[in-house]
Amino acid sequence: MARTVSYASVRNYLGREFKLSKTSTGRRSGQRWSEGVQVRTSYSLGVIVDYTENSAEWSSGGRLRRGKLAEVRKHLEQRFTVDDHPAADGRLIVSN
Repeated sequence: MARTVSYASVRNYLGREFKLSKTSTGRRSGQRWSEGVQVRTSYSLGVIVDYTENSAEWSSGGRLRRGKLAEVRKHLEQRFTVDDHPAADGRLIVSN
């Protein structure tokens, strides 16, 4: 089994090269994510990386997201082990 990697190390490594997604909460809108690379943690899977598009790019049919995730994967593979998420939806799982 691969060793787990920390959320902070992945976020800091990606933050040097890519725009990171941030969360904001509004009283009426709930939680929203800005466009950029999204780093999250999962108890069972570890660190998960995704790309969040802004609403203006939704018409791209996911081309922008897939392209950005390919760039992110290439960058992450220079330092970490990267696997596909079990849901096969483009998300990445990062480990050492």
